[in-house]
Amino acid sequence: MRRLLSGCGHTFEGVSSRNELCPCGSGRKYKRCCLDRLGVVARELRERDELLGDVTAWLREEHEQTIQEAGRETTVVRMLGGRTGRGMSTIWALNDYVPADGGPALMARYAERPELDEPARSLARGLAEARLAVYRVRSTVPDVGVEIEPLADGMPVLLAWRDGLEHLQIGEILVARVVHATAMPTVWGRCARFPAETERRWKARLAALPIDPAQAALTVLGFQPEDAAEPLGDEIALHSMTWSIEDEGAVLETLEGEDVWESIGEAIPGGWAFAWPQEVSRGGTDLGGCSEFPDAIEVARLIVDERTLTVFSAERGTLAEIAAHLQASLRGLIASDSDALAA
Repeated sequence: MRRLLSGCGHTFEGVSSRNELCPCGSGRKYKRCCLDRLGVVARELRERDELLGDVTAWLREEHEQTIQEAGRETTVVRMLGGRTGRGMSTIWALNDYVPADGGPALMARYAERPELDEPARSLARGLAEARLAVYRVRSTVPDVGVEIEPLADGMPVLLAWRDGLEHLQIGEILVARVVHATAMPTVWGRCARFPAETERRWKARLAALPIDPAQAALTVLGFQPEDAAEPLGDEIALHSMTWSIEDEGAVLETLEGEDVWESIGEAIPGGWAFAWPQEVSRGGTDLGGCSEFPDAIEVARLIVDERTLTVFSAERGTLAEIAAHLQASLRGLIASDSDALAA
């Protein structure tokens, strides 16, 4: 088993003078404010590294099989994320994975071991309570920390400077576990960074997470926003037309043979595409979408289920053109449910 989160010589940069006002805006001198707190955090992180050495030994002796079982759940995540994915997957196995016996997660079990002294127990509980979340970098406070805000619900958090965080840029997306059981909030393990322009895609993904916490965390770990569809913006109206069908197989066979649908498949075409409402494809066959030219935004989506065929588009003109072609190509197989475009 790999050593979990080995010590990295935690260091914090100081301002030019310890007697200057603290950059955090408290009005106190730096040496009496955040410099002191950062010193405490550095000591706490060293103690955390020592604790994690004991956690590693405990896992090897008593829970090797459980860690292996959890690892099978995160194989794809580790392949996609490389070193970062491996590290974040390991912590998922400790904090979120439910062992076969149905008891608490492994880190919560470790925190309740009777042989731990109170400082070690407090550290372990702080780690066990650190939930995986997605944040936006809100601001940076030189020589003190970086302020992040959850993309879901929650209050902003000022993280203490530590390995790599000082390189974050405002607006960037950070996937991390924040630990509050330190003098200033810190992160546990590796963080994943994503460009600011992926924020809308992250919000769309977070809005559809599974209810189960372990599965939700695993979904976040495996999400690749660069490959995700762009969610519909508030300014975009989605229009649709629906037809009744009698023979789903005949409709699908005809559509698959039509030249106009050569670009339509189960995969989203190249270029950004709208993430159509999930309910449209529930229980039906999603034939994907079509784009007017390579790397364009997807302009239409075709859904066929047992009794209906529905076309969705954000452009009325495109919807009308596709509807006319479908009516000609599927003559005798579809019956119009509505003659007007429905927004």
